[in-house]
Amino acid sequence: MSYGIILLLLTGLCWVGIGVVVNHAARQQLDMDLIQSAAAAIILFAAIGMMFLRNSFRPPIGGMWLCYGALLAAGAGNFLMLSWMRYAMAVGNSGAVWGIVQSAMICPFVMGMVFFGVAPTWNRLAGLGLVLAGILFLSRATPTRAESRRGWLLFAFGAFAASGTAQCLANLPSYWMHLEMSSELRAGLVQAGTIALFLVSTPFRRCKTGRRNCLKPILLLSAIQILSLFFLFYRGLNIVADHGCGSIGYPVAQGSCIAFFLLYNCCVLRQESGGRILWALPALCGGILLMAW
Repeated sequence: MSYGIILLLLTGLCWVGIGVVVNHAARQQLDMDLIQSAAAAIILFAAIGMMFLRNSFRPPIGGMWLCYGALLAAGAGNFLMLSWMRYAMAVGNSGAVWGIVQSAMICPFVMGMVFFGVAPTWNRLAGLGLVLAGILFLSRATPTRAESRRGWLLFAFGAFAASGTAQCLANLPSYWMHLEMSSELRAGLVQAGTIALFLVSTPFRRCKTGRRNCLKPILLLSAIQILSLFFLFYRGLNIVADHGCGSIGYPVAQGSCIAFFLLYNCCVLRQESGGRILWALPALCGGILLMAW
């Protein structure tokens, strides 16, 4: 059990690396769309290789096409999320932006309660209220440029909406049918969706960001996601589920991810945290744990 929790905490730490890459791209004015699509291509090839090694690929039949389509659309949502988060971090408080976007995990909870008969228990509703309070605190954080408050919030909540939509789409196959899909296949389909939207949007982009110095962020982002998706997150989920505590999986990873990044924001980036972010941290983590209780 303790080993599973350690894996989930390490997953949260890996996810902080995603925020670090996005923040670096924002500060150095790098092309985040290029970075994430190139990283997605590396992850896709790694997923295909692992599926062949493990013989875990199953060709889609019947209703499985809906599941594949949902995961591809989830990848497109992730593309928009990282792209808009980069804009928000360029002018806003990075810790607040990260907290707002990561709080989008409430969206699949709400979807389950509204559309799929998940019981709206008191702890889930209370947890939802705490997360919303945390988002409110974060939205009042001081941006790095005083004149940019409306701009950074617009992109931060746009990234929140894209992330929430992507998470809902990624969860739909679990509601539609009892279907076993390997973690490599799920990850590969999501990355394919990211690449597809990048290719479709490329002719319409007027890129004002730098394409040099993108190699290190590309390699770091792909390594982080391969490590977390293929070796840490799903393995940790399975271990805690085997001990009857599967519901704590996502909250432990998500809560530690938010907490670790806020520490990074305060200690490394040295951005002003203020009382609002300090109030937001226990509200978000407490709300996440309540929703899983």
